[in-house]
Amino acid sequence: MKIRILESIASSVEGGFGPGDVVDWGDKKEAEHLIKTGVAEPAREKRGRKETATPPDVHETASLD
Repeated sequence: MKIRILESIASSVEGGFGPGDVVDWGDKKEAEHLIKTGVAEPAREKRGRKETATPPDVHETASLD
């Protein structure tokens, strides 16, 4: 079950995670318990536009004045 961590936690099986980390928690029952206690929330898929980078039109050059 995918969850978003709200507080820092560590597990001997899953590892250590910090706030904002999205993890696929192996045991669904444990994941639901973490959500119920407020340590995590269900991870929602982001829908919408993907952000992409575009190359600049002008190339900058260094000058020594």
